[in-house]
Amino acid sequence: MDEEKPKYKIAAVVVTFNRLTLLQECIESLRNQTHTLDEIIIVNNSSTDGTLEWLNAQKDLTVITQENSGSAGGQHTGIKTAYEKGYDWIWCMDDDCVVMNNSLADLIKNIQPNTVLNCLVLSKSDTNYLAFGVYDLIDKIFYEKTNEIEKKKKLEYASLFNGTLFPSEVIKKIGFPIQELFIKGDEIEYFHRIRKNNFKAATIVISHLFHPSPKLKVIKTAFFNHRFEFLDYKRRYFRARNFVFNYRNYHNFSVKSFLKILFLDLYVIIFYQKNIRILMNNIRGLLVGLFVNYEIKYPN
Repeated sequence: MDEEKPKYKIAAVVVTFNRLTLLQECIESLRNQTHTLDEIIIVNNSSTDGTLEWLNAQKDLTVITQENSGSAGGQHTGIKTAYEKGYDWIWCMDDDCVVMNNSLADLIKNIQPNTVLNCLVLSKSDTNYLAFGVYDLIDKIFYEKTNEIEKKKKLEYASLFNGTLFPSEVIKKIGFPIQELFIKGDEIEYFHRIRKNNFKAATIVISHLFHPSPKLKVIKTAFFNHRFEFLDYKRRYFRARNFVFNYRNYHNFSVKSFLKILFLDLYVIIFYQKNIRILMNNIRGLLVGLFVNYEIKYPN
């Protein structure tokens, strides 16, 4: 007699803010999973575009509306809610994500002890490319194209909150995302917190998620390869502040690498983005990041 496979209780968490059309696509892809979700939890960051009215008309969704606290605050609320409801696994994403019908099933097939699992994040506009790229910690290679990894089963990295399947035992040990990080660096902080607590995070190559690619300026020379993301005034501040905060807390790269990234970001803002207001807010974020501290909140 075949051994009966365990039945996992799984909730999805989706964070949204003023992107109703994208949210509808995301939710429809979750409804169509071959491995049916036990609950879909939507954290609405006080959208003003008709999102709340549409959500309230959906009978199969759990809707939480809160003050806009970015991706970090939304994931904090969603993960905390799902954890306290006793789910074994929590599948997290933002509203601009779309998953294939078997994406969750393919993650479940690859469940491993003490490991956070992530979908492979493909570009919505060109599926030959990864939306963000993946730096594999085992190969020490940054992958950008899908054909570079087609023979692999998994990569030792995860683009968190883009189809990320968290086991409850990991949440219990590491706590919830830091709300105050808001956006642009909250996922990096959580990734390094996972690894600091001796858990693993892996991308499962056969499990696909589609996400818009960021607007990047890639600078390649004989000495460096820098991927600069064009951000608006507010996001540039959060990116700079959280970058310094994460380095202070995790030291995940050398001082040389840290200073290089700081210099190159400033270089691109000055000579390519050419926006003095964004430059000053980036510098403000760097300075705040040197001194700010945030408390990690844990389950009771």
